Amino acid sequence: MNKKTKGFIAALLLLAQAALFAQQDTLPAPASYRVNGVNFKMVRVEKGEFWMGAQHVDTADFNYDRHSQNDELPVHHVNIREDFCIGQTEVTQQLWKAVMGYNPSTKKCPKRPVTNVSYFEVQEFIRILDSLTGMDFRLPNEEEWEFAARGGNSSRHYIYSGGNETKKVAWHNGNTRKLKKVKKRKANELGIYDMSGNVWEWCSTNYRFYDKERNARLGKEGEMYIIRGGAWQLPETSCRVAWRGKRLPNLQNSFGGFRLCLDAKYLKEETPETGAPETLTPETEAPETEAPETEAP
Repeated sequence: MNKKTKGFIAALLLLAQAALFAQQDTLPAPASYRVNGVNFKMVRVEKGEFWMGAQHVDTADFNYDRHSQNDELPVHHVNIREDFCIGQTEVTQQLWKAVMGYNPSTKKCPKRPVTNVSYFEVQEFIRILDSLTGMDFRLPNEEEWEFAARGGNSSRHYIYSGGNETKKVAWHNGNTRKLKKVKKRKANELGIYDMSGNVWEWCSTNYRFYDKERNARLGKEGEMYIIRGGAWQLPETSCRVAWRGKRLPNLQNSFGGFRLCLDAKYLKEETPETGAPETLTPETEAPETEAPETEAP
């Protein structure tokens, strides 16, 4: 695609986004779901188009990022053809326990993301959650994840999800030494939290290069699954919306988690609260006493 064509597409995208920015204060409220006494929220992401990946050669071209990696090339145009919903936060420890009956996380706290869960265990969680809710939850694919992290059709083209400064939007090994509770950083343009930092997130996509000619040399890497978002034990550069990681599906660790996805047809338009107020089941281990969540200098 030549630069003239790219420029025309960019102009159309900017016009559409200018109209959307005027509606930032009227974004629809996330839909609330409830399972075994625990509420969780899903944010609608409208279908659209975006440039996926990153490059560090041309500052005037799409998705310039001086920290971009080879597997983020080439920057390419992606069309998300259907609306979908994505978790407002990562799946928390209280939600995992409500579904599975136990909490595998090393440092237990109901409002922190669940950790130490493999790709296979996540699939079992989703199977049981579906049976409890009658829904059809899943993991986001890599394209959906990046589109949502970039702010969807409301994107302001930040390096990180929600901003260009990690001190406002992300937890990483330069500003924390532990896993944090969800929603302690600024949300992105769609009202989604923590897509940069805290825990990396499983995607449903097998690891592949964007350059198809390189995939013939993948070998065992092709058996791995994409992870996105960076984490509290990883460097700041991993929090970039274009960053790509890969892990074998049986991996568990203390800085990996996941976020739910759902086809938009299941989205609730109105979700009035009914019944008794939510009460949390106490953890089997006493929750860690935490100081207030503050930003590192």
